[in-house]
Amino acid sequence: MVASCDKESLAMAKYPEQPVPEWDLSEWEEALTIHVGTAYACRACGNLVMVTRGGVGVMELTCCGQAMEQVHLEKGGSK
Repeated sequence: MVASCDKESLAMAKYPEQPVPEWDLSEWEEALTIHVGTAYACRACGNLVMVTRGGVGVMELTCCGQAMEQVHLEKGGSK
């Protein structure tokens, strides 16, 4: 005899439950905060963008069909 299975139980068996990261609100806000003065560069054309208004959210800058990379100040660099 074949046991009856619904779609939900089949999906759960196919993809085992993954541990959920336990972040609190302050950790989410820090991870999603867009900081004023952060710079991004396009590696293809050299275009530079600087954040002038901060906030909370997701920012996905693209240029020349690719994601822009955050510019980091090298050690020993000037301000």
